[in-house]
Order: sequence, then structure tokens, then C-alpha cells
Amino acid sequence: MKILVTGGAGFIGSHLVEKLIDKGHEVVVVDNLSSGYLRNVPTGVKFINADLGEENSYELLPKEKFDAVYHLASHVGQELSFQNPIYDIKSNAVSTAILFKWCLEWEIKRFIFASSVNIYGPINKFPVDEDTKVNPMSPYAVGKIASEYLCRIHQDFGIDSTIFRLFNIYGPRQDIDNINQGMASIYMSYVAKNEPIVIKGSLDRFRDFTYVTDAVDAFYTCLDRPKTFSKTYVLCSGVKTTVRQLVDEILIAFNYEPKDYPIVLSEPTRNDQFGFYGDASLLFDDIKWGAKIKLEDGLANMVKWIKQSNVDK
Repeated sequence: MKILVTGGAGFIGSHLVEKLIDKGHEVVVVDNLSSGYLRNVPTGVKFINADLGEENSYELLPKEKFDAVYHLASHVGQELSFQNPIYDIKSNAVSTAILFKWCLEWEIKRFIFASSVNIYGPINKFPVDEDTKVNPMSPYAVGKIASEYLCRIHQDFGIDSTIFRLFNIYGPRQDIDNINQGMASIYMSYVAKNEPIVIKGSLDRFRDFTYVTDAVDAFYTCLDRPKTFSKTYVLCSGVKTTVRQLVDEILIAFNYEPKDYPIVLSEPTRNDQFGFYGDASLLFDDIKWGAKIKLEDGLANMVKWIKQSNVDK
């Protein structure tokens, strides 16, 4: 199949591109390199440098038919979205509208979109599933839910969409230099620099972590499964992990004694969700998907990658 991947130079996108290439598909990557890196794009893959939040990017998209689109390009992060809300909405909602315009012109019938758990806002009933009420509380979340609605609208025009509401995805290639996104990578960044871990909010907050290759398996498996067409899924491990537990596991992975490492508590991020964990039963029912990598193993893999990256520098 011929497949376009937006955000293919980024964290999750680059892992997905590798998987698609490994399975014999032809891939074109579109990315503006705002949070991705050219080094993440496999050799031989066509790369288009374009910011899909800008209307003129439409002219940079390929003038040919594709079998499918994976839309992972995004301005990521609750906190960052308050700092630059207009850019955030453009990067998330406008980019999706531009892609659908392109799909309609070239009669592209398959669209897979990376949404976010952030669309749910404050949650008081667990576990979270596809029927949990959405209540977006940030420009980032608004952009994601707007994109979901665009997916649903275009299903009436013959474009079969699958939406994944991603919880906390972590793993190698997550940008540890960016301390505004990715809870696991933020805390690991401090430890890698041998600095006190700055934690915004309570240690009792909780999340649901999924290793990046597990997430990519779900993205890939749904590609040609009609049962997943016009469906929305939560993509999560189903395991509740507190911030305290996460930090302890990170420190153990770095060979530190958790009780001895300095931690600094600060004010929480504006409108941050206190906690969430999900139920991915629908994904299991439809494609037999379930998270395989345990948190401690995934964090150990990530530490190896961080240390190797420092050696390569």
C-alpha cells in the first residue's frame, strides 16, 4: 500500500513509519520538524517539510492517490497550548481539515487519526472508555475533538476513519529535551542530567502508560481491518500508575534509590487532569490488541536509549 504519515519524523510517527516499511509498504512522511527530527525518518523514505497548520501547505502535498493516511502531526501538550492557542488550534484542527480536503480531491478512502485522552477533561468515573463524556479543557483538547468531528463528517463522504484516543505513550525517541510534554520523558530528562525532579502537582495524580511499540501495533493492525472503520478507540494499557510510582520506577531504571533522590513539588499545570486510566476492551474485541510491555521494562528500554544517545553525541 502507498501511505502518507503526517508527523512521521516525530516520536510515535517515526516508529509507525519503520513498522510500515518493514511490512513492505511505500511511505511518504510530512512533518514540519517542530518536534520531530530528520534523523528519525528511515533512509529512502520520501520526506516533505510542510506545516499542515498553514493553508498554503495544501500545495505541498503529493499530487497523487494514496491508499491511506495516518495523521499524527500535532502541536503536543496541554501547557504549550495555553502559551500559543492560535498556533495550537491551527496545528491540530486546521491541519486535519486540510488533509481531508486533499483526501477528497485524490479519492483517498482510509484515514487513521491520533486523538488524545485530554479531550475528556476532568474525569470522575473509571476506567475511561469510548463512551466517557468528553469535556475539553484546553486549546489542545479542543483541537483534537474538532478533528474527531471532522473525521465523522467525512465518513459521510466515503472516507473511512479510525480514531485512537491516546493515553500516555512513552518510549525511545520521546523528546527528553522538551520538559513541556510527555510525563515519563520529562521526569527522565531531570534524572539523565542528575538534577532534582520537578513535579507539577500532586504525587498522587495517576496516569495510564503504553509503550510506543504497543501503540504502533494497534495503529498498524487497524489499517486494513473493516471492523475498525468508522470507529473510535481508547488506546491504553488499563493500568493505573501514580506519579509517585512512575518516579520510583524511573529512578530504579537509572539505578538510583528512590527515597534518596531529590524531588521538587511545584504548582500544577493549568487545567491538568488529576488522573485517568482506561479500558481498551473494544480494541481487544475488534483486533485482539492489548498492551504487552510492562512499565518497568519499557522504562528500562528507554534508559538504555537515553544513555546510548548521550554516547552518540
